[in-house]
Amino acid sequence: MSLLQQIIEGSFVSRERLMQSREFYSPSERKAPARAALARWTNRVLEQPALGVARELAGLSEAELDELETEFRNCPMRQPPQWLRHAVVVGIVLMLLAGLGLGVQALTSLGETAGRTLQAASVACLLIGLIPLGVALVSSLGALQLDLSYGTVGLYVGKLDEQHPWLYDARSLTKHGIAEEYRQRTLQERGPLRGADYVMMRELVQAQEALARVRAARSVAEQFQSLPVAPPQIVHEPRLVRVGAVHDTLEALAAEVSRAHAARTDGRASTKYK
Repeated sequence: MSLLQQIIEGSFVSRERLMQSREFYSPSERKAPARAALARWTNRVLEQPALGVARELAGLSEAELDELETEFRNCPMRQPPQWLRHAVVVGIVLMLLAGLGLGVQALTSLGETAGRTLQAASVACLLIGLIPLGVALVSSLGALQLDLSYGTVGLYVGKLDEQHPWLYDARSLTKHGIAEEYRQRTLQERGPLRGADYVMMRELVQAQEALARVRAARSVAEQFQSLPVAPPQIVHEPRLVRVGAVHDTLEALAAEVSRAHAARTDGRASTKYK
């Protein structure tokens, strides 16, 4: 919240302090227009930690996330309010009129009364034009954080495709089992992964690593200083094959030879008879 808006609303406590006092609870309509929803998420990114915003965005439906992404793609820069544009235009016009009046007074030989009147009007236009320009400048300086938060929302709702800067970081997180499980579950239940899902996977991996740090130091040192235990090798015994006696083998071979000789003899006899 800018200082000017804070003074206008009559509050000496910033919006950030107020949101912290009620644990960032700020209910809103679920079916709000995409532009209004994107502005609301911009304020929430400014007020809440990254994990809190990512948890809420990851719980939205695919249709809602598509609307936010489309709105950010159509308008990648946060648009200032209408009154700010009008104030800048009015201030510039008044200052141009003031410069024109002072120039006419300097270049032409007007009467004393007319010259003083034109000079007074020009100075009045100059001073009045500085007021809206000053207000616009203060408002713009107060909205710098909102401009940055607007871009952060775009990173959260954007798909992790080839254009997203978090693609490779998210891909490296899938080496951990808990992040890979989250990736597969999100693809099955909701749809393509987005920047908010990368924040969720990063927090899951960090929480798992933090959990590993609470183990006893002695057991960790023993595990680190020991070699990996090789699995026992399985020795396959040779199979036993039953082999017949030599005598039986010779008898079978002799019977085969005798049958071949008898067949050859029968063939010759039949040829001679013919």
